[in-house]
Amino acid sequence: MNSSLLAPWLAELIIISYRSVMLENKKVDTLKPIPHLPVPAELASTVIIFGALSFIPGEGQRVATAAGWGLVVATLLNLWNPGGIAKRPLAPTSSPKTQTTKTR
Repeated sequence: MNSSLLAPWLAELIIISYRSVMLENKKVDTLKPIPHLPVPAELASTVIIFGALSFIPGEGQRVATAAGWGLVVATLLNLWNPGGIAKRPLAPTSSPKTQTTKTR
């Protein structure tokens, strides 16, 4: 991995780990297999994304580093959840209402 991407990757890991511990302390119902640790998919997704950014050659590394820090900011602002569990759509609780028209 390129050294310019190491800092944003570590920052991303720290944010993910911090949130994992804080959610556990707040007793939020999560589907984590190991308490106080992030879901492995979250860590794997950061390795894949930042690893792919590290393959950008030459002058493109500036853009890749900016994109890496952008992902950190997006995670910090809850705009991106790396490896997050997809939320299932809720089933409708009532049947659709139909309109009946009265004829004379």
